[in-house]
Order: sequence, then C-alpha cells, then structure tokens
Amino acid sequence: MPTLQQAKERLDSIINKGRVDLYKPIQIAEVLRRSRLNGDIVITEISTYQNPSLRWRDSISRQLLGKKSTSSARFQHDVWSDTAMPPDFLAVLDHENQLHNGIVEAYIYSRFQDRQGTVSDIINYISHATADTFSLPTLLNQFLVQAGIRRSIDKAYEIVTYALFETIVVALETTITVNIPPHKQDLLHDFADLAQVLLGLQPTETSRQSPAHIYRVGVTNAADRGLDMWANFGPAIQVKHLTLDSTSTQTIVDQVESDHVVIVCRDTDAQVISTISQQISWGQRVRGIVKESDLVMWYERCLRGHFSQELATPLLQQLKDGFNAEFPQTHAITEFLEERAYPSLNNNLLWGN
Repeated sequence: MPTLQQAKERLDSIINKGRVDLYKPIQIAEVLRRSRLNGDIVITEISTYQNPSLRWRDSISRQLLGKKSTSSARFQHDVWSDTAMPPDFLAVLDHENQLHNGIVEAYIYSRFQDRQGTVSDIINYISHATADTFSLPTLLNQFLVQAGIRRSIDKAYEIVTYALFETIVVALETTITVNIPPHKQDLLHDFADLAQVLLGLQPTETSRQSPAHIYRVGVTNAADRGLDMWANFGPAIQVKHLTLDSTSTQTIVDQVESDHVVIVCRDTDAQVISTISQQISWGQRVRGIVKESDLVMWYERCLRGHFSQELATPLLQQLKDGFNAEFPQTHAITEFLEERAYPSLNNNLLWGN
C-alpha cells in the first residue's frame, strides 16, 4: 500500500500534466466525494465508479467550465490506470479525504482555481488589448512560462490561428459557388430532394453562392490526432504546437480525409514536414505549411499594417471570443467552493498552498 505522501505525489503529477480544464483531477475529486457522502461505491473496485464517474465529472465541468470532455472513452478511463490513479493509491486518498471532511477534494479544486486564475490574467490581457498594444509573441509566451497552463498552449495556438484565418477570409469578402452544368439538368431533376439537402440547392436552382468561412471542430485531447479546423472552401487545417517527426506527421495527414491539408506548426518543425512532403506521396495532400513566425508576421500586418483600420478590430474580437469560449472566467469556481464549504487548507502541512 502506498503512503499518503506517495498518493499525493501521484495526484500532483496528474494535476501538473493536465490542461487548464483538469478533467481527470475533477473526476478523482468526484469519486472521493461520492465515497465520502454516499458510500455506494467500493474504492478498491474500479467497476463501481469507472463509468458513473464520467457523469459525475461532466456535471461539475459543465457547471465550472460550461463544457465536458470530448476525448475518447479509452483516454478518459486511463485516469484509473496503474500509471495514473489506480485503486490502491485512490484508497489512501479516500481514507485521508474522509478523515478530514473532504480535504483532498478541497485541494484538487483549489489547484483548479489557481489554474483558472492564471488563464484569467491572460484573458484580461487580451480583453484590454488594442491594435497598438497587442503582441502575439507575448501572448504565446505566457503559455510557455506558466507551468500550470503550458499543456494548453496547443489550444491557444489553435484560437490564434482561427482568429487570423477567419478574419482574413471574411475581410476579403470571399465567396464559394456550387454550380451544376446544363447537361446535368435531368439528373438534377431526378435527385432534386437530395441536391436540396446535400448542396443547398432549391428545386429551381442550378447554382448557389455563399460566404467562405473557417470552422473550429471543437475541443480535442492532446493525444487525439483529429481535425482542428476546416474551411467550407476546401482545406482541412491541423494546428500542432508539439515536436513532429516523420511518423507523427504522417499520422496527422493520414487521419484527415482531405486532399488539401494545411499544417500550422512551430518554425523548428516546418523543415521536417517540408522534407517528408517532398519524399512521400501523401505529401502532395499538404497544401501549405504555416510557421509560427508567419502567424506573428501576419498579426503584425493586420494590427499595424496598411489595412489595420479594417482588420485590427475584428481580429482582436475573434481572439477575445475564442479565449472566452475556451477558457471561461473564474467566478463559477468561487461560488462552487463557497457552496461546498470545504475545510480550509491553511496551516495544513501536506495540503496547504
């Protein structure tokens, strides 16, 4: 049986590795709470809480974050693996939590509050930014120097990319056209109902024009290689702020079913992707590689370039909206902690901050 210190170190490891949302620590906290208040689970038997704990966690994350985890079931269940929080470690925390009226729960949510507070400072910076004061390198650097949010830099990177791409596409007044040639009129007539659903064409129409847009797919886990963004005019966009090699790059491209893939990455990884693209046939599907330095250059051009009066305001607004949606403010956790009336962590040698 592990010691209490070892169990806490394991918990701290999970918290430190987690993103801002801290889904796995919240899941642990809610299992401990269930055991403490209801007593209807057996800590040493994973089957009694593995699946229900997903619902308990989602209920809290919706309350605190306005969203829930969309990672694969396998990734979500990994919290109870031998390298994370297996039953023997959880049992030690459970004993401590019951002995001190929810102190482990209180500790987890205090760490969550700290993490949200750090993000709140960043959102405050974005909210008060102007075309003259905003600096993209400064923003991204905050996610690198703050250990608690470092693992969320890929989400920040994605929002930054989306804000830029969508702002430019809209500013260009870009449109896309769906058109069916005259010699296909009979086929169109026969499948008018399908054309209406699939192509957006009314029964009497043979063409349609609509605005071009970029869309974010949603929240994904760092271990997932899913699509990050897509454009209704063709490209699939992958944003990766991690070290790439030939295997990981091929995985990214292979799992995106598009003939036009745009990869956004760090400058240090761009050459790897470019070299592989030239050597392997699937590289032909890569339409372009956008480096971090490109993003910085284009942001500078939008905010302080020739068209800054047209581009700066919508770009900063897209940034504000994106970060506010991805990282909600911290008032919810304050009310949550007051409602639960957890014991104070002050003066506690093990759990105190």
